[in-house]
Amino acid sequence: MGKIKDFLNRFKWILIGALIFVIIITVIATLIVKNHKVNVEDDVKVDFSGYNKSGSAEITDDSYEKVMNKLYVRALKQSNFKNKEVIKMIEDNNTEEIEEENLNYEEQQQARQASKIMENVDFDIHNDTDLKNGDKVKVKLEIKKGISKDYKLKAKEFTKEFKVKGLEEPKNLTAKDLFEGLKPKFTGVNGAGSFNLISKDAPKALKDLSLSNYEFTVPNNGNLKNGEELNLKIPQDLVDDINNSGSNTFSGSKSYKVKVKDLKDINNIDNITEVLEKNNKLINKAYESSEYRKYNTENIGNYYKVQNGNSGSIYSYEDEDKQSEKVTPVSDIEPTNLTLITTAKITETGEFTDSEVKYSYEGYENYKLEGNRLVKDDTTEELSMTSSKEKLDELTKKLDSDNYKKM
Repeated sequence: MGKIKDFLNRFKWILIGALIFVIIITVIATLIVKNHKVNVEDDVKVDFSGYNKSGSAEITDDSYEKVMNKLYVRALKQSNFKNKEVIKMIEDNNTEEIEEENLNYEEQQQARQASKIMENVDFDIHNDTDLKNGDKVKVKLEIKKGISKDYKLKAKEFTKEFKVKGLEEPKNLTAKDLFEGLKPKFTGVNGAGSFNLISKDAPKALKDLSLSNYEFTVPNNGNLKNGEELNLKIPQDLVDDINNSGSNTFSGSKSYKVKVKDLKDINNIDNITEVLEKNNKLINKAYESSEYRKYNTENIGNYYKVQNGNSGSIYSYEDEDKQSEKVTPVSDIEPTNLTLITTAKITETGEFTDSEVKYSYEGYENYKLEGNRLVKDDTTEELSMTSSKEKLDELTKKLDSDNYKKM
């Protein structure tokens, strides 16, 4: 016992000094930890996407979550939040499993203070659009100035630059690419053909555009015949939109030549004779002689008209003709429908009246052209002239105005 007392007397100042040193170190360490500014600069990662000159940049989801979780943990510690289990869950990005009602009142208040601290933090990417390879984007972490230290996050502010790389070069499109991608198709019959553009299976470079918004001018559309060469032009608004899309650029001539082909000849349709014979039956039925009135009919000619879709539109044929040269890409083509009529000279005589001559027609509308045959369906209907004409040229003018073509 005496030796211990003697030892303490001899070394008490050393022991006291050591104790004071430990206390000082502990206080300093505590202050360092408490006032330490978290540094998340190295955790930031950026992805680049899109095409050269129109690319974009964004902070990756994983790095954004990692940064924000670290900052939030720092805000919690500043708020004297000491629930290690919750802090560990945030650090491990398991925030979905944290329920506020599982925290005690004091912890809830501390968590709310931490959220208020985070409201003064701005972590974002800048100049992140319309990028080209070699450009630089900036990611900044900034803390709002002029706020109470109780709500000022202890984090190192930074501005970090990233060099843009890996952006694809835009695909170059020509008039040939556009028209071949839209699969030109001719419908109707020879001499009354129409040009169509089909967008259904268009390449991705074209599908990104709203193709139905563009109108292509097709001269003489609706009256095309096999062997004709069409000189088509790309609409300027489509060229502009391609160049502004970022993923594509347009180059070369805006003109493209297409030869009309694959139109059926109306006179060579497999069942045309059978169809026209039905017209003759309608004429004979309409002008069947009776005991007091006799009819003599003489067929003059056969006429046809092509419609895309069924006839009977509320719009006049004149309006349709004005629009026929404007072609818009469509996903599906409407079936080709034909109206076939036979004109006749009708001589009417009565027992007590003079003979009377008039001109009219009978036929059917809305035959479907399927392959090389005309097919009737539930839309096919008889068609009669509502008011006969006294002169042949009057009938001819009427047929011309209604866009009929002579077979």
